[in-house]
Amino acid sequence: MPYQAALPTWLALNNMNSGSPSGQTDPITGFPYEGGGLNLGDYFDVTNDEAANASYTTNGLLYAGRYRYVMVDSGATASNVKTGTVGYMRSGSTVNSVVVSAVGTGQTAGPYQVAATVGSGGGSGEIIQVIVGSGGTITSASVVNGGFGYVSPPAFSLTALGGSGGAVVAQLNVTPNIVTSADVALSTSATAAADGPVRPVVFLNSIAPGNYGFIQELGTATVLPTASQSQTQGQFAIVDSSAKNGYMTASGTTLTIYTIGQVIDPLTTPLATEPFKIQLGYAAGVVQE
Repeated sequence: MPYQAALPTWLALNNMNSGSPSGQTDPITGFPYEGGGLNLGDYFDVTNDEAANASYTTNGLLYAGRYRYVMVDSGATASNVKTGTVGYMRSGSTVNSVVVSAVGTGQTAGPYQVAATVGSGGGSGEIIQVIVGSGGTITSASVVNGGFGYVSPPAFSLTALGGSGGAVVAQLNVTPNIVTSADVALSTSATAAADGPVRPVVFLNSIAPGNYGFIQELGTATVLPTASQSQTQGQFAIVDSSAKNGYMTASGTTLTIYTIGQVIDPLTTPLATEPFKIQLGYAAGVVQE
């Protein structure tokens, strides 16, 4: 995911829908070029002027922020990948971390290595270490082996600890160079919380599933509201958790897993397709690569 100091001059950031991971194809054969100035995961930090110069105005004007070259997952819903909708970086296939969700009682003190329940999460190989303190409760948990092939967080049985009530929750890693549509990433209420951090991004134009293009992950972004949903300046910008189509619901004051930023361009009498601007910022802190 290399940072690129120079912005490509041969394309508009919001008009990219390429079948090539380099962004270029042979004009005769149609096969992707192996080189060409772009690599999957390249990102660019640009000013307002630079963003404007790299805008295809038919698809809207871009603003200062960070733009990344990604692949849209082949399983994404095409109709939800378009200018102004929100998507998500897809969770990966290994376990990145594990958190204690319940400390339990009456457990035997000591360190325990616990393998993931066979068959859970669709993968294998995940092993964690759980520490039980002298008080009979879980004090920490960490990953020993992240495993592979997981499509959802695996489960763990903690019966070997004795006592009762102890529980841990695994979190999958993130693949920041592959994004999917909101309906796929948020297909269950647990996905955004358990597979996190699944970072939200903003689509700049339509990109066919399986193809490559740019998304925005930081800065001032333009998004679309759900029909008749007002947006109040300074309040949280919230993805519609009901439709899960990448549109924004009414702004609010409560921080949730669906919060992706702050409204900076209020809408008092919105239309169904009237875009508005937000400052991207997430419900949980995310370290940018």
